[in-house]
Order: sequence, then structure tokens, then C-alpha cells
Amino acid sequence: MSKKHMSQNEILQKLQQPGPTLKSQPVKSLGAPLREMGIEVTLNDVRPYDRNPRSQRNPKYDEIKASIRAAGLKHAPVLTQRPGDDLYMISDGGNTRLEILTELYAETGDEKYYRFHAIFRPWISEAAAMAGHLSENENRGDLSWIEKCLGLQELKQELEQEADQSFSQRELVSIAQGLGYTINQSHISKMLYTLEHLWPTLPLTLQSGMGKPQVEKAIRYREATLQIWVYCEVKPKEDFAGAWHTTMSQFDREDQDVLPWSIVEDRLLGMLEAEMQVHLAPLDHALSTILEYRQRRYSLEEHRDQIWGPLDVELGRAEGIPRTTYPPLPEAKPDSTDSTKTATLQQVVEPQSAQEVGDSTLSFQASEKDQGGDSENDELAALRRKLAELQEENASLVEQAVVPPTSMISEVSVPRSSEQDSNDNDAEGDAVLSLSDEERQQRIADQTLSPVHESEGHRNLREMLARQEGGEPINFEANAVRSIPLMSDGPEGGPVYPVTDIWTVEPQYLAPRDLRVQINQFAQGLARWAGFCKPGDELYPVQPSNTGVGYQLEPLSDEQSQSPRAQKMWQLLASLAGEPLHPMYPDASLIGELLGTNSDEDALPDELLVRFYRMVRLVRVLREEIKRDEEDAS
Repeated sequence: MSKKHMSQNEILQKLQQPGPTLKSQPVKSLGAPLREMGIEVTLNDVRPYDRNPRSQRNPKYDEIKASIRAAGLKHAPVLTQRPGDDLYMISDGGNTRLEILTELYAETGDEKYYRFHAIFRPWISEAAAMAGHLSENENRGDLSWIEKCLGLQELKQELEQEADQSFSQRELVSIAQGLGYTINQSHISKMLYTLEHLWPTLPLTLQSGMGKPQVEKAIRYREATLQIWVYCEVKPKEDFAGAWHTTMSQFDREDQDVLPWSIVEDRLLGMLEAEMQVHLAPLDHALSTILEYRQRRYSLEEHRDQIWGPLDVELGRAEGIPRTTYPPLPEAKPDSTDSTKTATLQQVVEPQSAQEVGDSTLSFQASEKDQGGDSENDELAALRRKLAELQEENASLVEQAVVPPTSMISEVSVPRSSEQDSNDNDAEGDAVLSLSDEERQQRIADQTLSPVHESEGHRNLREMLARQEGGEPINFEANAVRSIPLMSDGPEGGPVYPVTDIWTVEPQYLAPRDLRVQINQFAQGLARWAGFCKPGDELYPVQPSNTGVGYQLEPLSDEQSQSPRAQKMWQLLASLAGEPLHPMYPDASLIGELLGTNSDEDALPDELLVRFYRMVRLVRVLREEIKRDEEDAS
């Protein structure tokens, strides 16, 4: 029997009957895909990554916006979705593009900015998302150094929190590579060093965009300075961080991403000089040598003597340095007669006043009469001569005592003939004796442009080193009343070698390297007065050199060369260094203008004129020392 077919009305009735009742909530949107795939989303479906390592506006923002406006979104952003989140999230970079799409849609209302294609990747972990953003920005190269450092630190903390253990730098490299973020251990070491030692001290400079080369230079300076601090063993190593922070924080500014390194080096040396209580020259030598040898990858241990030799002398660690600055006493003999004479001589070697000298003389004469004997006449005559010399020296010191002490740094006289010294001393002695106390004080004041502070300990050490090298230290207070150049600490500021004597050079600073260091600093001071090599300049035409006179010249920048004074000074420094003069700058007549003999417009001030003469003297001494070394070698 055939089945009866439904009529059209019956079919219509069936279709119009309601279906089964829905017992669950309706789905408003589809869930995230289970595998990587392309999807279409709207701006309402996506939000930026909330732990983006970028804290500053993308420097290419305007360029990217112009490209999207002209040609649309060329590169689909990569999205992911945290578990439990109902929105997609930017993964592996793309926050800037999402921000630009939102901005363009608000400006134009164009649908092409609202709806776009993207690539979805399933969620792995928070650390994987952070590594993806760091890797993407590293490839594009548009993150600042400090943003990379902070991002790496956050990734490290997230990984250690997930694993509940700490990781070494080597382990961190391996884990980051597994997450797609390729970075070497040296890079990680510098990033973590930046956060520990530079970020607290130079936050504004780092945020302004201080890059990796500048950071590496700061690290080199800090490590070299710390090495000198530890070597001196004057203060605990733990105190270095505070001294470093106090010195370097002065250079932190918002409007810079490059530090004025010449001034930074001066300040660091000044800090070491103040904290370690040692002279500037051996510190400067140690710092520059460490920086140079590390750049050349020399072993510092193998070149220990080249680095620390001058500083060892300053610290009294070098072999042969006496423990006291007083002259050694004659060796004692077993018989009582010599013991009596030695004790008597001890009293006159270190007299305190003219009265003590007189008393010592009477005692010496009395002992001489009591002893008698023709066999000792020669020895007694020698002792009389020694006593007379000590009396004359003490009388000179007593005369100097009425002069108010002026802190200074002086240098030892160049050897002269005995006949010249005798004639000069006689003439000067007569002139000095004729001066009243008021005239002495006025002469010292007239010859002191700016007092130079010198601690008593440093002064004793300087005098000891001068005698150790076979010379005699100069006393500014004593010699100023005779004839000595102006004392000046320099108008340009900073730890520049003061000039208290144009002609003389202390024997411990006759090494060519030490002479070149001083000459370069004088050249820098002259250049700063002329308008170049100033703090903040990108170009430093006067560069230190380990050959020649101690510096070499680079051309002036276009801005610097606009100054006639700068052109004249450049020509003058070039002529001193034996370098070719610039054909477009003033000719040799500039010397008269700078020295103030035919013009006052660009004449050097007195304190710089003294430095110029001192610089010329040092160049001449340097040439003599180099010639002597060449003759000894041949």
C-alpha cells in the first residue's frame, strides 16, 4: 500500500510549528581558534599589549601613519588571547599600528581602518608574549636602550616566577632563544649592569635616548674608576657607589643623550683626587692607561707596571721610598764619643726656631771642646760646615714664617749653573731682606691670580718625591717675594694643572707621557677659551695623543669656524704641534693678536697667557726628553 503524501497545506503547517526550546545561553561570538590562522577582526575586538616594553612614543610613528593612510595596512598584526579574556591582544609587536588605526578611524570614519585582517597564534605563556614583543622591537631597532633593559629585566623576573627559581645569564640566553628572542650573554650583562649602576644615576639621560655606545663608554669609565679606587685602598669598596653617584648625577639632563666626556673625566679624576688624597697626575695616568689597554684588549696584569707605576710612587709603595721626609741621620757608632756627636747633630737637623739653633750651637761647641784631639779635626770641621748650612736654612725658614701661608702646587727648578745660582741668590737675597712684612704679603697677593689648595699631606709627599728624584721642591711663599710667575687655577674650571712656575718642571713628571698629558690639558683650556672643545660640543678638535707634543688637531666644525678667535687659536695650536696651518684662517700675525702685543680684541687673559707660556716650556722639555731617550737607545 503506497504512503499518502502530505498536501501543501499540511507541509506549510508543519513548517510553521515552533522548534524545541533552547536550554543554554546563546553564543554572541566565536571563541579563539585552536591553531594559528588568519582571522578578520574589528577595532572593538582587539586591545594593545598591556606590558609593552615601549614606554616612549615610536620615533617612526608619523612615518608609519602616513604609510597606512596612503596604502592601508600592509602587514597584518599578530594577535593572541589570554585564557579567560574575551578580547584579542597584540602579540609580537603591532601596538603602534593598532594605535594608528584607531586614530585614523576617529579622524576619517573609514571602514578600512575599523575592520582588518590579522594572524592569530594560540596563547603560550606570559613570558612568551613578552619575548615576542622584545624580539619584534629588537628586529625593527626602534626601542631605546633603557626600554630594552627594562623589558629584559621584566622577562627575567617573569621566567623566574613561572619556574620558581633564579636563572644565570647563560641560562637566560638559552631560554630566551627557545621563546624566539635571540640575545647574547654580553648583551644581557651590559643591560643588567645598566639597570644596577647607571639607571639610578642617569635616568633622564637614558630616557632621552642614550644609546648602547654611550652606555658602554660609561661602563668602561665606571669600571676603570672603581679599579683605581680599590687599588688605592684608602676607603672601602662599598663607598665607591655613593661617590660615583654624587659625581655622575650632576650630568643627568632631559635634553641630552650624549655625555660631555671630557668634563666627565675631569670630574671623575677630581673625585678620586679628593677621596683618595693623591695627586691628579698619577690618577690621570692610571685612568687613561686602563681605558686604552682595555680597548686594545691588553692584559692589565701583564702591564701592571705601566699602569700603576706612578701611582705606586704617589702612594709610597714603590721600592726605595723613605718613610719620612726628614733627612736621614748619620749612622750610629759603638763608641760614646760618636754617639754624643750624633745626638747633638740630631738636635740641629730638625730645629724649630732660631733660639733652638742658638742653643744647639752652644751645646755642639761645648761637646767639641770636651772631646779634643787632633785626630778628629777633619770630622769636626765637616760637622761645623753642616751646622752652618743648617743655620742658614733655618734662618730662611724663620723669615718665611712671617708670610701668611698660601695653598699652592709648585714645581721644581730646572738645574742651573752654580755661578748663576750664586749670583741670583745674592741679588735676590738683598732684595728680599729690604722688603717689609707688608711688602712681602703684597707681592704674594699681586702674584696670585687664584689660590690653589694643597693639603699638608700632599705637600709633604710632593717635596719628598722631588728630593727622591734628585731635585729640590719650590716653596711658593718663599720664592714669590723674589721672582716667580703668577699663581692661577684657571678660569675654565676643572682639575687643570695649576701654574705656579712657567720654567721649572719637577723631575718626577719628566716622563714623555706625563708631559704630553699636561700639554694636552693646557691645549684644551686654550681651546675652550677660544670657543671650541667646550662641554656639550659634539666635535672636539683637540684630541689627546700618545705621540708628538701630546695632542692632534681635527678641523673645526662649520659653527666653530665662524669665530675669528677660534680660527686664530686653531692656527696657534697647529703651529705649536708642527701641523700644517689652515690656508683659509688668519696668518702668523695672529700670534701678536693673541698675545696682546698689537691688538686687545682677542688677547689672552693673564691666567691663560701664563698657561700658554707654560705649555710652550713643556713642549720644549718634551722634545729634549725624547731626544735624550733616542740617544740612549742608540
